[in-house]
Amino acid sequence: MSTMPNNPQKYDLDNIDDEKKFTIWVRSLKSIKSINLHSLILEHDRVEKKREENKKYSYIEELPFSLQLEEKQKVNYEDIPKQTILNLHVSPSKRKLAYTFINRLLRGAELLGGQIYIGHKEDYYTELQLPHVSWRILLIEQKIRGNTEGIMQPIYRKKHSGILRLELINLENKNKLIYTDESESLVNQLEAIFLDLRKEYLPIRDKKREERRKNEVEQELIRARNETEELAKEQEKLKAKIDEKRNILKEEVFEHIEYLERIKIVEKYLQDIQSITCDDKENKEIIQNYVEKVQRLYNLNKFTEIIDLWNSKFD
Repeated sequence: MSTMPNNPQKYDLDNIDDEKKFTIWVRSLKSIKSINLHSLILEHDRVEKKREENKKYSYIEELPFSLQLEEKQKVNYEDIPKQTILNLHVSPSKRKLAYTFINRLLRGAELLGGQIYIGHKEDYYTELQLPHVSWRILLIEQKIRGNTEGIMQPIYRKKHSGILRLELINLENKNKLIYTDESESLVNQLEAIFLDLRKEYLPIRDKKREERRKNEVEQELIRARNETEELAKEQEKLKAKIDEKRNILKEEVFEHIEYLERIKIVEKYLQDIQSITCDDKENKEIIQNYVEKVQRLYNLNKFTEIIDLWNSKFD
């Protein structure tokens, strides 16, 4: 027969799908002792006891303001600043049982990887927060209408019934889980409570995982589309630059062709001049000087190879 561990271990929330393993872990929470109360419970207890003590001195508020400070000093009255505490409302007689149970619930939630958050809006509230889903926690002692016959009390005044009531409100779907200790203690129902939380947690987790996966796919498609659009823009820019460069080159080629055509005409003209028969040495020198001057002017030597190339194409 296996024995229960003295200190329950943390439970990896990724393994919560394994119901059998999870159930074994939940049962280990029974080993959590009340001598090690959660800090939020200790703070709640301190504030509640101080409030009860102050009720004995409620008459001070009826005294003239000038006498209130003096009377508070006499009875060692301590003002309690408003502060957020656990949403836990039970009579002093049920406080020990309530603390034992809520201590295991809070510590179990933290061992599961969750957090306990206390806040205040219209009233105090306590949240058990797990990834993907949270629950509002309310632990109260139910009240019943008391017998007011022969007592100077309003007929609507209620008294504590001795029955603890736990409410867990799912903040995702607003579903409410309710447990009381009318037939069985809440401590003994801890296993059922955690299994119910698991049952609510799994579909919400799966739904949010699927939503996240779809969102990631959608974001990836958007990113890919943006990259494609950017690439298309870059291609358009490159094409425009190529077209611009091509047009410039075309213009340069056309200009070059025109220039070469002019050179060819001049060359032909010079060849015709040089082919003229001239026996007079002086006239021959004049013609040669003229030819050289024209060649320098049109830089014929520089374009000799190009002229030959274009001649081969246009002849």
